[in-house]
Amino acid sequence: MGSLKDDWKETGKDLGGAFKQLGKSIVKSGAVVVNKANDWAERDDAKEAARKEAEVEKAREEKAANTVICPNCGAEITDPEAVFCLKCGTKLAK
Repeated sequence: MGSLKDDWKETGKDLGGAFKQLGKSIVKSGAVVVNKANDWAERDDAKEAARKEAEVEKAREEKAANTVICPNCGAEITDPEAVFCLKCGTKLAK
């Protein structure tokens, strides 16, 4: 049997090793969490970018649907109520 002092030293070494392992586990799990958070953020960025691109495309399509080209000067007329070209005055066909 060892002395009480030796038992405490051994217990201290065991605890030190356990805390070292615990620290490594915490650091490793923290890295996993950070990686997952980064992946999540990137996915959201990609989704947001795709959503914005879809909105831009929809706006382009709506503008194109509401745009009339003047047959005389080629000006784009975006006012759906326009009867005459704002640039040259040519009457627009409806």
